[in-house]
Amino acid sequence: MKTISLIFVALALVFTSCEITVVEPRYDDRDAIVGSYRVEEYSQSYRAFSNFKIYIRKSGGYTSGKVMIENFYNAGIDVVARVYGNTITIPLQYVNGYEIEGAATIYGDEISFTYRVRDTYTRSSPDYCEATAW
Repeated sequence: MKTISLIFVALALVFTSCEITVVEPRYDDRDAIVGSYRVEEYSQSYRAFSNFKIYIRKSGGYTSGKVMIENFYNAGIDVVARVYGNTITIPLQYVNGYEIEGAATIYGDEISFTYRVRDTYTRSSPDYCEATAW
């Protein structure tokens, strides 16, 4: 009986001295959208289509969720956006004379944008756009 008790005590000491570390893999939502895209944009204000390229790259640290969209609106401007899961938010911002805000949804390798752009130099009416990037 003493032998069994000593075995249980020895096992208890061994198991209590073990340390278990669980490492969860980091997943960055931005990884799914970084790259170059062809864009087809429809301007509701001008009732016209245009085609151009954009490039999306990470900006800021891992937890920021920030991306930079280069050549946004085919105006050669870089817009800051945030990625949350399959959603992109373009907060209100002023870049090189443009007032911009909008959002997008990610569907696989396609991104659907809706946004508003206004030229602050000419004080023009806002241009409401829908665009698909792939």
